[in-house]
Amino acid sequence: MYDLQVQKKILVPLSKKTFIWLNIVVMLLFGLDRISRWLALYTLPDEGIFIWPGVTGFILEQNQGILFSFNLSKPWLSVLTAIIILLLVKFYVGAYKRKEFVAVAALSLLITGTISNFLDRIQYGHVVDMIVLTTWPIFNLADIMILAGIGWLIGTVLTHKKV
Repeated sequence: MYDLQVQKKILVPLSKKTFIWLNIVVMLLFGLDRISRWLALYTLPDEGIFIWPGVTGFILEQNQGILFSFNLSKPWLSVLTAIIILLLVKFYVGAYKRKEFVAVAALSLLITGTISNFLDRIQYGHVVDMIVLTTWPIFNLADIMILAGIGWLIGTVLTHKKV
């Protein structure tokens, strides 16, 4: 049985000040993501820049698929992305009304990352990816925000049974 006292200790209340700081951090991450894409498009040499040759670095990749280059046809991709954004916003509003910091923070990362990748699709017809880590598909900061948000939500649900 789920203990209400445990729930009270786990859930961080979402005060107005916390909400403002959360939004500042998320907007800074969004700005950093957008700037990194611009830098990748306009300053990265064709051969990329590698910190550890062939393993870790930055190279420009035009991702036609979704997260980690999973392929999906363009019309379905746009529809799917729009539906996902709407659902995430719906969950975000509910979490905000309940003043659940973890859910609001995780959903903020998810929504911001999804919108940033969607803006690329609108502007360039593909997502700009640039981060290389070993054999992983090339990715960007928005992908990190998306995965962090998903991980945070799943971790909270698995360990505390309440988001």
